Amino acid sequence: MEITASSFNLRTNAPKGQKRFPISSPYTVEKIDAAPSASKSDNWMANTRFGMFIHFGLYSIPGGIWQGEEMGRNTYAEWIRAQWRWPQEGCGIPREQYDSLLQKFDPTKFDAEEWISLAAKAGMRYFVVVTKHHDGFALWDSAVSKYDIASTPFGVNGRDLLGELAQACRKHGIKLGFYYSHWQDWEFPGGALPPWPEMKNDPPLKQPTDEEFSKYWEGKCLPQVAELIERYHPDMFWFDSWGKGADKQITPARRDELIKLIREKAPNCMINGRIAAHDPSGADFISMGDNQYPDAKNAPKIPWETPGTMNHAWGYHRLDNQWKSFDTLLNRLITNAQYGGAVTLNVGPLPDGSFPKAAKRRLKEFAAWMESNESALQPTARSPFEKDDLPKQVRATLGTDPTRPHFNLFLLEPLPPGELVIPQPLKLKDPTEKFHAQVLETSQMLDVKQNAEGKLVITIPKDLAGIDHPVIRVGPASSVPALYEDGTPVEPFKPGKVQD
Repeated sequence: MEITASSFNLRTNAPKGQKRFPISSPYTVEKIDAAPSASKSDNWMANTRFGMFIHFGLYSIPGGIWQGEEMGRNTYAEWIRAQWRWPQEGCGIPREQYDSLLQKFDPTKFDAEEWISLAAKAGMRYFVVVTKHHDGFALWDSAVSKYDIASTPFGVNGRDLLGELAQACRKHGIKLGFYYSHWQDWEFPGGALPPWPEMKNDPPLKQPTDEEFSKYWEGKCLPQVAELIERYHPDMFWFDSWGKGADKQITPARRDELIKLIREKAPNCMINGRIAAHDPSGADFISMGDNQYPDAKNAPKIPWETPGTMNHAWGYHRLDNQWKSFDTLLNRLITNAQYGGAVTLNVGPLPDGSFPKAAKRRLKEFAAWMESNESALQPTARSPFEKDDLPKQVRATLGTDPTRPHFNLFLLEPLPPGELVIPQPLKLKDPTEKFHAQVLETSQMLDVKQNAEGKLVITIPKDLAGIDHPVIRVGPASSVPALYEDGTPVEPFKPGKVQD
C-alpha cells in the first residue's frame, strides 16, 4: 500500500507497547559550530536567556485523543494526525476527518495580553508561536492557502491571532518569533512527510520527488514566510528539522534561498539552526534537540537555546501529566545560562485559548524568582570559571557591563555554612580593590576576602539556607555597592544581644 499524506497508514512490526523514541541532537556534531554566530553585529540571542514557546492549532482540540483512542508513539499532541493508532496498520487520521477540526477552532478565551503579560513577568524576553506546524494549518489569514484560520469560526469573526500577539509583544518589549514548518507540510501537495524510519521496523513513507517538493517550496513555503514578514514584522524565525531527515529536501541552495529572502525583507530578523539541522551554516543561533540540555563539553560556542517543555507534550495533551517541578525547570534554565545558552519554554494552551493551570503556576513561580534575580540571568555571558572551580551545586554567569565587572553565583541546593573558596576570574584595572558579595533577594552582604593565593573566600551563613535558589553577586566594591534593600549604606555596627 502506498503511504501518502492523505492516509498516513503506517504498517509496522514494532514491538507491542513501544511508543517512545530516544531524543537525540538534531545536528551533525561537527556542524554545530560551523554556522556564523551572527551575520549582523547585534545578535540579541547571545545574551538573552529565557523565552516562551507556544504550540497552538487544530491539534489542540483533540488533545491527544481521537474517537476515544489515545494517539500512539509519544505524547507529541501536534503529531496526532500522523500518529493516531500508531503502530497499527492504517494509523493516522484521514485528511477529511482531521479537517473537521476547522469548524471547531474557536478559542473564545484567547487573550494575547494575558499570554504576553505572563511571559514578561516570568522574565521571558522573546516569544515564539507556531504559525504553521507540520499539519499545514496557518494560524493567520493567508493569501497563499485557504487552509488557515480564516476558515474557522475564530477567523470568520474577524480576529487576527498573530496580529494581537504582535501588538502585545511590542507593548511589553518582548521580541516576536514565529515557528514555521518549512520542511514538512502534510496538507499542500509536495510537502515533506514524516521522515520514517526512526525504528528498524518502520516502513518509509513515500516522500515527494524533488520536482514535487519544489512546487511546495515555491508555491507555499517561500510566499508564506514573505507574507509573515510583511504583515507582522517578526524578530525571529524558528524553523524545524532534525538529524539528516531533511537533507534531501532542504538542500544548501534552498536553505540559502530562504535565508536570503529573510535577510532582504527583515535584515535584523534572527534565524535558528534547525533551518537545516544537517548543515546550519548561515543561521544566527543554534536550537538544540527537544529538551536537550547539554553539558559544558557539548554546549555550542555560538548563541544557542534549548526548546523545552513543562511536561512532555508540546501541543495540549489531556493525558500528559508528566509535569516537571519548578525547581527542575529553574535549574535547567540556570545551567543553560552558565554555558551561554537560553531556554525557550513551551506552553500548550487549551482548546479555548487559555493556559493550563499547571503552566500558569510555574510561570508565576518564575515571576517571583525573577523579581529579585533576573539581572543575574540576562543579559549575561557564560561562566568565567573552569569545570572544577565551583562546587557541583553552584552555577555562575558573568556580567556584561564593562563599567561594573562582576559575576553571579547561583545555588541550586543549599551550601553548608562555612567558607566557599573560589578563583577570582575578573580582569580588573585595580586588582587591589576590595571585593563585595551580596545576596540579591535580601541585599544581605556576605563577608568576602582574598587569601594569599589570590582566591576569594566567601563566608556562607546558615540563614542563607532559607532562601530558595539564592543568587550571590560578587565583584569589586565599585560594582557591588554595600547597600541595604532600603538603600541605606551598610556600615559597621555594634551587635545587640539576640535571644536564640
